[in-house]
Amino acid sequence: MGNFRILIIAFLLALLLGCVQSTKETQEFINAPVNLTVASLGGTLYQLSFYSDNREGGFAGYGLFTGTSATALDEYPANDLTAVAAFCENKGQTNYKTTVAIQVGPTAAGVVAGTAICDLTGVTLASGSYVALRARVERTTKPWSSAAIAQVP
Repeated sequence: MGNFRILIIAFLLALLLGCVQSTKETQEFINAPVNLTVASLGGTLYQLSFYSDNREGGFAGYGLFTGTSATALDEYPANDLTAVAAFCENKGQTNYKTTVAIQVGPTAAGVVAGTAICDLTGVTLASGSYVALRARVERTTKPWSSAAIAQVP
């Protein structure tokens, strides 16, 4: 009977120690845009379409990054907004079952037409270049999601 009690005590002690939670803080995961596509709407006007699921606390919107290769755009950007070509402020974006769009180009007017959540008129994209779209959460470290990258047609 003594061995049985020792076994039960050892089991309960192992169970108790296994339930101790780690005090290590981890960063909140930021949902990246899903299935990013770029479509030409004529001339220098493009539409970026994607699915979003950004219900994170402090969600601020989307950063558009441009480059000549997908590899360069996959690198994690600086924490501030100086690394982005343009920023689409869209606080509270929670659409996760429908496609959302951002229009890019000097004549972008998708918000007025009701087809886009944001117009980025200060950016001109070039055919063959690459764009990356990242979600941003306002915090001091690692504010950007991973990149959704597509080539401009």
